[in-house]
Amino acid sequence: MKGIFNSLFSILLTEKASLKFAAGVVFGLSFSISVILSTIGIMDGFIKTLKGGLMYASGDIIFYSRDGFFEIDSKIQRELDVLDIKDIAPLVQTEAFMLFNEQSKGILIKGIEAESFGKVTGIKVEPGENDIYLGKEILKQFGVKLGDEVVLALAGGNKDVEGLPSLYPFIVKGTVDHGIYQKDLRQAYVNRERLQQLLGLENKVNLVSLKLPKDVTPSNRMSEMYSDRVEDYQLRLFDRLGFGYIVKPFWHEFSTLIEAVHIEKAMIGLILQLVVVISIFNVLAFVIFLNERKSRELFLFKALGLSQARMNRIWLGMITLIWVISCALSIVLVQIVNWLLVNLSFFQMPGDVYYVGRLSVILSTWDYLLVFGATYLWLFMLAAFGLFRIKKQSILKGLRKEFA
Repeated sequence: MKGIFNSLFSILLTEKASLKFAAGVVFGLSFSISVILSTIGIMDGFIKTLKGGLMYASGDIIFYSRDGFFEIDSKIQRELDVLDIKDIAPLVQTEAFMLFNEQSKGILIKGIEAESFGKVTGIKVEPGENDIYLGKEILKQFGVKLGDEVVLALAGGNKDVEGLPSLYPFIVKGTVDHGIYQKDLRQAYVNRERLQQLLGLENKVNLVSLKLPKDVTPSNRMSEMYSDRVEDYQLRLFDRLGFGYIVKPFWHEFSTLIEAVHIEKAMIGLILQLVVVISIFNVLAFVIFLNERKSRELFLFKALGLSQARMNRIWLGMITLIWVISCALSIVLVQIVNWLLVNLSFFQMPGDVYYVGRLSVILSTWDYLLVFGATYLWLFMLAAFGLFRIKKQSILKGLRKEFA
């Protein structure tokens, strides 16, 4: 029987017209699959790039007091120890105006302690007493160079909040690339003790970033499991600190945008199924084309004892082969799209619109299985309709074609 199958396959695909039709069907189906995969992958890549930048800049969880500035006292430290949280970075965060060459810009200043901040986040900066690290977009916009002096206009802090701002010079020590345009455009880092001194805060801070314990952190910090773990610790920390503190995950600033992208991904994925269905009609047309073009040969195989059930299995085998080749080719096309997005400047996104400067295609195994499985389901249902049409053709019709 295997020999009959091989002979039938070779007969069906001997002509150049059949081979060209088959190649067109495979490419069309693979292109449709790659469009869906690329769309899903770009959206997942956007979310993961955005979350990665937020995690890089903020750590895993942040919390602050509803009353403003506070001290890390023994009570807070005890609650953190209960949750086995060792890496924390107390910060002083305030708004200021930066002045340079008769230009001014509102920026967000973070007063940090280099060692603790580096452990909690991925940012490695060591600002001295009069040093400042600026987001890379601030340097571009102002034309600031390393070693230049900029002036910060700060409010008087707790002593004189409503008074005129004070001006303090700082030397640009370095630049920071957060991977998120808005943070690169607005955020700067100075020495925490120096900022506390300028604002008259003594040892008080108004923001604390922290990192989850290593033994509960998944190896893949971009996975859904990791996000679930962060949310779990966020709720546990809020329960322990009480209502006087606000506890948020690192992505809270863009949570609405992230949720919108998730919803949009699902909707676009459903709409793009129409593209796959159209391509599957080409597969169906290919099967009908072969059945009509090779009707005499197919009749001879039936006359030699090949049942309709076995003939249907041959057609399904051919359709499955087309699906397998199309899926493999779609993976190659997705990789080409990803390479173009990552390497060509033409595909660089305007950061002021899309938040991140460059996108990439990031797909999980589940994404591939879902798209490939849905495509095969559509293919199988439409193929069943085509085979039902073929099945209705009688042997007498085959005899008339054979001896016409």
